[in-house]
Amino acid sequence: MANAPLDSSIKEAFYEIYKDIDKLVFIANNANVFSYNEVGRIERSIKQNVKAIEYLLISQKSI
Repeated sequence: MANAPLDSSIKEAFYEIYKDIDKLVFIANNANVFSYNEVGRIERSIKQNVKAIEYLLISQKSI
């Protein structure tokens, strides 16, 4: 169970990614002029979470 904190962190990051993807789908289906800023924020959030998963997986290999 030494990997429990790592597993929890990865699950949380994936949860955030899926939540952001759902928001993008909603925006795409209900597009308006004001969605541009929200799409940019979601893009940054997804990239940040993917980088966090990458870091967690790489750091786990070095242990």
